[in-house]
Amino acid sequence: MSLYELFIGFRYLKAKKSQGFISFNTVLSIFIVFIGVFILIVVISVMTGFQSQIKDKIIDVDSHITVATYFGESGDGIRNYAELQKKIATVGGVTSINPYLQGQGLARYRTFITPVMIRGIGSIGALPDDVRTFIIEGEKNYQKAGEVYIGAEMAFNNNIRVGDTIELIVPRGRLTATTGVTPGMGSFKIAGFFKTGYYDFDTRLILMPLRSAQALYGVGDIVWGIGIKIYDIYKMDYLASKIQSVIGFQYQTLTAEQRNQNLFYALKLEKLIMTIILFLVVISAGFTIMGTLVMVVMEKKKAVGVLKSMGARPNSIMAIFVLEGFLIGVIGSVLGVIFGLAASLNLEAIIRWIERLINLTMTHIYKAFDLGVFYNISLVPKSVYYIDTIPAEINPEFVVLIASVAVFLATVAAIFPSWHASRLKPVETIRYE
Repeated sequence: MSLYELFIGFRYLKAKKSQGFISFNTVLSIFIVFIGVFILIVVISVMTGFQSQIKDKIIDVDSHITVATYFGESGDGIRNYAELQKKIATVGGVTSINPYLQGQGLARYRTFITPVMIRGIGSIGALPDDVRTFIIEGEKNYQKAGEVYIGAEMAFNNNIRVGDTIELIVPRGRLTATTGVTPGMGSFKIAGFFKTGYYDFDTRLILMPLRSAQALYGVGDIVWGIGIKIYDIYKMDYLASKIQSVIGFQYQTLTAEQRNQNLFYALKLEKLIMTIILFLVVISAGFTIMGTLVMVVMEKKKAVGVLKSMGARPNSIMAIFVLEGFLIGVIGSVLGVIFGLAASLNLEAIIRWIERLINLTMTHIYKAFDLGVFYNISLVPKSVYYIDTIPAEINPEFVVLIASVAVFLATVAAIFPSWHASRLKPVETIRYE
């Protein structure tokens, strides 16, 4: 591409004063590319951060690798768990091994009854270190057999304090046609609160010593699974296969992703669909660019005729208008990347500012028209999104991909108008223009 083609391409970005509408279309094309790139970067950054944060929260609280029976909680459980612990300990890269018992139940406090997930793990004076890090109030270890830890959100929702007593009701034994299921009941003292940041755990999970859970469910000296933490979570699949070979195939080893595969699959599918939908915005910018360049070609017919009469080749004429589409894509993409990255890095503050603005405005409206009490809204409710912060994780490779695709589509959209301009005949163009 020669210098004069670059010079004319830049000049054609700006229309004559008498043709201001075409200039507006050029600005509109740049704006649509900008909006498409901006929204894609922000939304995909949030969804990537959201997916990563949920995954991290689950992995932090749950196990990296779990050894369980093939029938899960409906089976007979694991009786020789002490022997399995010794075998697993021989695998390099394992940091902790904790047998656990987990089941569903109901928690009753005064008049409140709520479904909970009960996990028996650790023993008196030996709460696992990875669990202890989440305790924000109370002792950092079990002191007595009848103590439990509950999530801070559960405590807040039900007005429970450290030292209060709750009653747990669980199904005990097996379901039969004649006797049904005998309920297991017990009263437990709240030893403290934990906060994982994952809303589903903080509102439903109850932790107690393993022996207490075994007595509550009446299952004897068995566990439902053995939770394993490892040094490097990126070797999860590799270490899971090694552990499987060590313990044999009487039990199965499952990674955290396999145990929560439905959730992770749903998150990936949602991210994919949103990406496709938002790319349509960038594609729509391509049609706008095409329309803009068609109008530019109509405006510049005489100039094209003059250039051709001076010896400009069709390829040069085509290059001039393709360059204009390319420049529209570059300008829009660069602006979209700059503002998209800025918004992603400051998203928490932006959302909180919008929330305050909405709540302040609605409060004044309610007072002005005497509509009653306005309750503040949250744009990211924890009960829906499971997390208490707004995550954003920027993937540099994906940002480059978004910008590159936007520039490519803008350039491709300019090919047809450019080809049309290159086919104009100089004599007829000058005569009629």
